[in-house]
Amino acid sequence: MDMGERWTEYDGLRGRVPSWHPVGVVVQADGPVVRRHYGTHGTAEHAPLAPGTDLASLVRRQQEAFADRDEPVEWKVYGHDAPDLGLALTAAGFTPGWERSVLIAEELTGEPDVVAEPRNEIRSLYAVQEQAERAWEIAVGSPAPHAVPYAEMIADGASEHGDVFIDVLVRHGEVTAVGWVYADLTRPFKIVGGLSGDDADFVQECTAHWRTRASRPLLAEAAGPLRERLLKAGFIEAATARSYHWRPTGTPETTRPAQVLDWLLDAVPLWDRLFTGFDFKPNTTSLPAISAPVPSAVWHLHAHHRPVPDLPEQIDAIVQRGLLTATEPGEFIYWLDWQHDGYRYDPRRTDLPGRPPRPGKGAYPNGDYYLHLTDDLRLGTFGHPWEQTLTVWGPPLLAAVEAELTELLGEPVRRRD
Repeated sequence: MDMGERWTEYDGLRGRVPSWHPVGVVVQADGPVVRRHYGTHGTAEHAPLAPGTDLASLVRRQQEAFADRDEPVEWKVYGHDAPDLGLALTAAGFTPGWERSVLIAEELTGEPDVVAEPRNEIRSLYAVQEQAERAWEIAVGSPAPHAVPYAEMIADGASEHGDVFIDVLVRHGEVTAVGWVYADLTRPFKIVGGLSGDDADFVQECTAHWRTRASRPLLAEAAGPLRERLLKAGFIEAATARSYHWRPTGTPETTRPAQVLDWLLDAVPLWDRLFTGFDFKPNTTSLPAISAPVPSAVWHLHAHHRPVPDLPEQIDAIVQRGLLTATEPGEFIYWLDWQHDGYRYDPRRTDLPGRPPRPGKGAYPNGDYYLHLTDDLRLGTFGHPWEQTLTVWGPPLLAAVEAELTELLGEPVRRRD
């Protein structure tokens, strides 16, 4: 398949509801338009528009949907789209924004060609974990717009398990530039989310590295010097894209309702605090696995030695009601799963009509340690899969759930008052 055919395939998938939704995002279809609602902002993507489409009505409906959520919206229009769409958007109050080239590059086989005696050292971010915070600051603070902003990519749930590459330029032992590639699992390309700079050697070496590692071609959006660097690095131009922006009068939310924890900046430090503050011992023989704070109580999950219908669901419902009572409005709950991705979520903005589902697998430990807790660790739950216990700590949470858990599971098997 040549690049033209690949682009046609990619272009034909626009305006489809993806099979996988990013964490904390509501995806809705309205005819040929698919909206993504992030709470903080939104995007609109359209499939090919049939002749005779009432564009004014179509645009107005999207504005109403985003206005209901107070979300500013970006609508991307390609150069080969119906020319009347841009006119309809501007007539409705959208403002034309950036214009970029859409560039594609085939994956490479064998060793990539790089400049002679390269002065750059390109490394995976996970090889220099101690500089994760600096890499974050560089990527998030780099000139926009990016095809996929760095913070948004991480919040979507991207990880280093095959669907994202995060590479950094190291000079004199310090990270000075960041590039990231994101796999949209519903499309035939890996997306160059962004490059924090347009240094010629960095662009050449970084993209060659990605083209060698990626199992699919790369797609990038760029203008100005970065576009020229990518063309010299082997990309070809497939199309142009123009953004249109509209902002309702209301104030958008400042955070997504739910987010994946950045492994290096969020999850690892939180686990470290659990090791230190709770004497966490993650193995199958340490019983109990934590030193629970005062006050706390521990229930055996099968104390009655008889089947309880929908026991995991009942326990999770009790815990969720307790967390709503015990936490402050706007406070995030952290859900941790040992050796797996973790999440933060606002219990008042998830699992409601028109809102994204709550991430995670609940409070009942199904094969691994599951935790719900606040960032300051003042309250939470700890599910032990081998001891088959649930520990609850923190005065307000314990007061909210103790009676219901005791009725369901029997008296606590341990407690600290």
